[in-house]
Amino acid sequence: MPLPRLKTIKNTSQFVLRYFPRCIMTPIAARYVAIDTHPLRPKILHMYANRDPNTLWWRVSVNHLPLKRVVRLWCARRARKAFRQALEERGFDHEGRPIKKEGSSSPTVGLKGTVEIIVNQRSIKEGLPAVQEEMASLVDSLVQVAQGQDSQNKAPTPKKAPEKQKSKPKRGPGQEKSKSSSH
Repeated sequence: MPLPRLKTIKNTSQFVLRYFPRCIMTPIAARYVAIDTHPLRPKILHMYANRDPNTLWWRVSVNHLPLKRVVRLWCARRARKAFRQALEERGFDHEGRPIKKEGSSSPTVGLKGTVEIIVNQRSIKEGLPAVQEEMASLVDSLVQVAQGQDSQNKAPTPKKAPEKQKSKPKRGPGQEKSKSSSH
């Protein structure tokens, strides 16, 4: 069975954010699970069976970059740090659960689903503040989409029957309503 495709939420000069409202297995894990005799299959199945589906499953992808491994790892680490920081600034922990803080307006509903952040090559040349700013923009888009998905999944409220409009007397061009009345 093919995995559902993640939908591109936002594409910036440094990152691509892809999202799916349900938690799904990574393509690499699915490849191992598809082979019945693979030695990692039981471990991966156990890991996904015990993982909380009401949290945000996210990953950073850098393997497509034509750079040395050390540079790709540095990019991934910097993107992960910026993503965690942006989540925390919006009141979520690193798994998308709301952070309980006294005296602050933290979100009541957590983020859930699968997120993939693809790092573009331009991110390497940008400074950390630019990376953090763009990641904050991505997280804002993610929160908006994820909370919109959550409200769509809730039970719909019954719609009221349309009310009939009261008919107003028609007036011709010479029959305007007078604002001043003399009694």
